[in-house]
Amino acid sequence: MSDDRFVFQEESDNIPPESPFNTDSYKPGKILTVDDDINYQKSLLYSLRDLVIKGKPVEILTANSAAEAARVLTQHDDIAIILLDVVMEQDDAGLRLVDTIRYVQGNALIRIILLTGQPGVAPRKEVMHKYDINEYWNKSEIDHDTLKSVIAANLRSWHSMYELEQARIGLQMVVDASRHLASKYDKKSFIQVVLKEIGYLIGGKNELTLCVAQVDSDNSYEKASFIAGVGISGVRPGEHLPDSLCDEFGQLCEHALREENHQFNHNRSVLYFCGNNEHSYCYMVLVKARQNLSDYHIHLLQVFSENISSGFMQLSLVNQLSKLAYQDTELRINNRNWLLRELNTMNTSDLNESELIILEIDQYDSRVLSFDEHSLCEAIKAIYLNINNTLKHSLAIARISVDGFAVLYNKQKAPTDSTLISLINQTYEINGYTIRYSFTIARIELALIQDLPALQQLHLARSLLCYARQQGNGVISYQPGYRDHLVRDYQYLSDLMTAIENQEFYLAFQPQVDIHNNHPVGLEALIRWKKNGKVILPGEFIPLAERTGLISKIDPIVVRLVADAIHHLKREGYQLPISFNATVKDISNPEYIQLVMDLIETENISSELFDIEITETQAMESYQDIHPVLEKLHDAGIHISIDDFGTGYSSLSHISQLAADTIKIDIAFVTHLDKDKASQKVVEMVINLASIFGFSVIAEGIETELQKQELIDRGCHIGQGFLYARPMPIDELLVWLGNNRTA
Repeated sequence: MSDDRFVFQEESDNIPPESPFNTDSYKPGKILTVDDDINYQKSLLYSLRDLVIKGKPVEILTANSAAEAARVLTQHDDIAIILLDVVMEQDDAGLRLVDTIRYVQGNALIRIILLTGQPGVAPRKEVMHKYDINEYWNKSEIDHDTLKSVIAANLRSWHSMYELEQARIGLQMVVDASRHLASKYDKKSFIQVVLKEIGYLIGGKNELTLCVAQVDSDNSYEKASFIAGVGISGVRPGEHLPDSLCDEFGQLCEHALREENHQFNHNRSVLYFCGNNEHSYCYMVLVKARQNLSDYHIHLLQVFSENISSGFMQLSLVNQLSKLAYQDTELRINNRNWLLRELNTMNTSDLNESELIILEIDQYDSRVLSFDEHSLCEAIKAIYLNINNTLKHSLAIARISVDGFAVLYNKQKAPTDSTLISLINQTYEINGYTIRYSFTIARIELALIQDLPALQQLHLARSLLCYARQQGNGVISYQPGYRDHLVRDYQYLSDLMTAIENQEFYLAFQPQVDIHNNHPVGLEALIRWKKNGKVILPGEFIPLAERTGLISKIDPIVVRLVADAIHHLKREGYQLPISFNATVKDISNPEYIQLVMDLIETENISSELFDIEITETQAMESYQDIHPVLEKLHDAGIHISIDDFGTGYSSLSHISQLAADTIKIDIAFVTHLDKDKASQKVVEMVINLASIFGFSVIAEGIETELQKQELIDRGCHIGQGFLYARPMPIDELLVWLGNNRTA
């Protein structure tokens, strides 16, 4: 591949945009380029050869396949950016690597930039919507300057997130370790220890009056808040100091606050302790003994006060760390760490009475790119306030990700689905922007998943949200069987990928017959999967294949198997058209269409023996996109059938121009044909339409002689169903054909 897509400049021009990082401690992450085009990769390496961020060179790693890249990722934990080609050893190798990085390795920090030379294989809109990718570029679009700007910007983003993540991990460890110190870092218990130890040091048989008070920086000692005391009555925590103490200790308190130091006078002492690093408040310990304190006792108090001072500062630090580790800095509400801790510490009774509601903003990343940071921040605040105002009576609200919130509820006070639905679509006017957003919402009774650790509970909730989006549901409730369904689907998906690689599929054929004389006129090919000697029907794996995109791998296998079957039948003296299913994605995929055309040409197959079936719903919903392709196939002599006709909604103008030969009456209407007038009317309508527009008609699912006669009476000539034959492997089909050979 030519390198002329990059325009190289002098090394002195390699000045990346300004970075907020400290250049002394800044260590740039590594860049991994993944591409099986060696020449293009050399172009990248040459373009980035002198890349320097804040005076430090950036290390570039390379891999020539997705498998090699996966190994490199396990060996380097400081890779910041991947420049990733989509099509390598397999068409979707790059996209599968993305899933491996995000969901197998669990790396959410790494920045993934797609560089594709075949945008048709991975369309930008579809890829950005479906995969967790940061940027998408066509190789022909990105030059030397653009590449370096993109790299510099993504390195800054990665480093900010990396530092924040490392800081959070450290803070979490500090907070959790501090909690193991028990009462020493609990304010109430700590102060009780202070009072007890001071009494022990100087009390003995001496009667003592002890008081701990808190004073804000802008207040006098008269407004100090009483916290705890010994030998004091008539005052409760939070109230101002009683007048008697103010009179006795007033002068000492003034000196202590002014000088920020301990004060001693005969039998009275005021110990001064700064509450935090900002000096926004302080603590004073008022001590009164019956006898004057000796120098010895004053010295003991001064030494012990150092420990007390450290303790108060540690209390402040723990509180600050708790806020950082367990509080969202933007909204100042609970964060994901807090929720995980809360879920892990809930007892069985609490779990049985609680419900977790997860709300996730749809397509958040695209909104991030559409608005400035300040406006987006204001929008998030507005969204949170709307949630808080709408979901009243909650136990707590936490922000668990940049685009997600969690709400804990007592089940008895949980909101209705209609209340949640009211949150799904909202519009805000912020800083001149109109910001629209939608939510997908999952609700889970914690009693149903209480056997799972908190982290797995959140993973399950996230999976439920993805499933809701696939199903087009705004609000979804967790059902007990969902987890088993998820595990089963995961195993099925793994097995299905293996089946595709090992070609574990075969075709079963159901004859299409002239219902007047039972002679075969065609066949429908139905895919089957044989796993460990057991036949798995399409209804069990095709929906999963469609959801995961694997159907695009299976359908070409079907086409090749149909071609093989046509050859096999021809050798036995049969030339019958074989119909097989195709999706809109297949019809829209030039590679699939080319495969069909190539098989006709290279395998010397008569084009009329290929009969492509597409459902009515798909044909109508994607009419503008697929109509030209269907015309091309039809002009090449390939038959086109419209499956499940009557179940969708068709425009007469589209039907009249549709490049198709056959419409198939759906089994739902044939099944009730002998007793349901609505089904009879639909069948008559379909047959009349076919007659008007010149289509042939095939009725599916004929099982009884009565159904057959009803179809004959209405002018239908071709059908298929158990009345004639069940789907069968090709060897059984040949026996059936021998017994039903056309006279």
